[in-house]
Amino acid sequence: MPKRLSAALAAVLCAVTAAAVLVATRPVPAGAATGGFDFTRAQVSITGLQSPWGMAFLPDRSALVTERATADIWRVYPGYMQTRVTTIPNVYTTGDGGLLGIALSPAFLQDQFVYVYFTSASDNRVVRFRWGAPNTQQVVLSGIPRGQSRNGGRIAFGPDGMLYVATGDAGTPVNAQNGTLGGKILRLRPDGTVPADNPFAGSPVYSYGHRNVQGLAWDDSGRLYATEFGEDAWDELNAIVPGGNYGWPSCQGVCRDARWRDPIVTWRPADASPSGLAYANGTVFAAALRGTRLWAVPVAGGMAGTPVAELQGKYGRLRTVAVGPDGWLWVTTSNHDAGGTPVYGDDRIIRIPPVEGWPPASPSASPSLSPSAGPSPSPSGGSSPCLSPSPSPSPSPSPSPSATPSPSASPSVSPSPSVSPSATPPVSPSPSPSPSPSPSPSPSASPCPSPTPSPSPSPSPSPSPSPSPSVSPSPSPSPSPSPSTGTRSCEATIRFILSWTAASYGQLTVRNTGTLPISSWIVTFKVPNGLSWVQMWNGGRVPPGAMVTVTNQPWNGALPPGASVTTDFAIGWPGGTVEAPSPITCTAT
Repeated sequence: MPKRLSAALAAVLCAVTAAAVLVATRPVPAGAATGGFDFTRAQVSITGLQSPWGMAFLPDRSALVTERATADIWRVYPGYMQTRVTTIPNVYTTGDGGLLGIALSPAFLQDQFVYVYFTSASDNRVVRFRWGAPNTQQVVLSGIPRGQSRNGGRIAFGPDGMLYVATGDAGTPVNAQNGTLGGKILRLRPDGTVPADNPFAGSPVYSYGHRNVQGLAWDDSGRLYATEFGEDAWDELNAIVPGGNYGWPSCQGVCRDARWRDPIVTWRPADASPSGLAYANGTVFAAALRGTRLWAVPVAGGMAGTPVAELQGKYGRLRTVAVGPDGWLWVTTSNHDAGGTPVYGDDRIIRIPPVEGWPPASPSASPSLSPSAGPSPSPSGGSSPCLSPSPSPSPSPSPSPSATPSPSASPSVSPSPSVSPSATPPVSPSPSPSPSPSPSPSPSASPCPSPTPSPSPSPSPSPSPSPSPSVSPSPSPSPSPSPSTGTRSCEATIRFILSWTAASYGQLTVRNTGTLPISSWIVTFKVPNGLSWVQMWNGGRVPPGAMVTVTNQPWNGALPPGASVTTDFAIGWPGGTVEAPSPITCTAT
């Protein structure tokens, strides 16, 4: 990352941030908007992982990533050094087993539960632990058959708040049709008990006749889709119905037999071997291992359109895909697994930006983490255990597997340029959904205590998203050698989102008000009373009354006339009224 200038606070918007937010204003080449994402601008955001398998997003927008073969859980965010959260004990990594899926409780801000699926010495199982105590595990479900192959492993909470568990037949095809938990999609309450409305009374089985399911995703109407590895003929994308029998081992692919449900898409294994699945914008995205591509499939009402292949052969084997709280599509590689050919930087996380006008794009597509050596102050005078703002200040996204965010019920400040919130801010839609309808967790339910002290994030030595040819600005008037042919000017606004004290944040928006593109600008503003500090990127904390200087560097790309760029920053808010951050100046250079 670029060096920071010395000043009251000098901050540089790193390349990843600029690339992320400029996507909202840059025209996209024809054909680039597959499923609402611009695949021409895919970025390598995280490197140096070992067989990443599952992914779940914390309230601060960072991701928890499981590594199958090491049993490690890592916390990652683009442009910063990943940190190990914990190593899950008693994980056996023979064959394709190991530490697999991960999910956060829908009530994570209150109960702090993290769920993982892993292979033990005797079975596959789902356990949960509290974020502050990863070594104290509760078994949610055990007894899932394990094998050298076909261990399933994807877990996700559905829009109904239930936990869905995708299992494989563990190498024994009859498991898919018998009374075991193998070769099934299971549905449980968060505590592991069986919901009363499951299709088979007293049983966690939701659907059966599956060979090896590793992808689960729901559309806007709550319909469940699943990817499934076939044997040697067909891989499948299925629309899942309660109690459905999907045919394995008697049927592969489309059999047109009333006893079994046919898939809505089939692929040859060489073109797919699909694992992770995500939904956004009327499209499901399936990560293909052997096929080394990402399949984008339009879906509606349980039916599918024509699949489109993206990223074909570009990054190797692809395992997991998720829509991040930043609105980008996150895709993991799996090149350290059997069948893969690792290259420098593997395994990686690739991020694909949204296209303007498609949900879930938001004005701020990628927040900046704020490194800090110590815990942040809490209103009670002690230390806040939260990841935000130390080391990550960003707001709460939804950990729900639903890919399309909904407006948060968390109170936030009105998005006017001059903000003077009262102690009880009015409710308005937050730019990022909150994982809980409760804007103020009780003191006894700390929203995100860290299980281990995390080192201050530092610039990642690995190739993180940096300006690439695709980051160049859209066709727009080029700066003329003669200053008389146009003007360069800008305006800046500051907005505070005060959802709850430990995860509130600020947003800086810069708009090009001139007639020529601008490649750099300087913003200054005074930290308002009502905040305890402001911290931007790698700078230190600035107290109320002090001036903050933010400098954007030319290598971040140009901002076309009329375009704007928005980025998040960390704040300390003990509660109460916050004055307007004035004066705010913006100078285009």
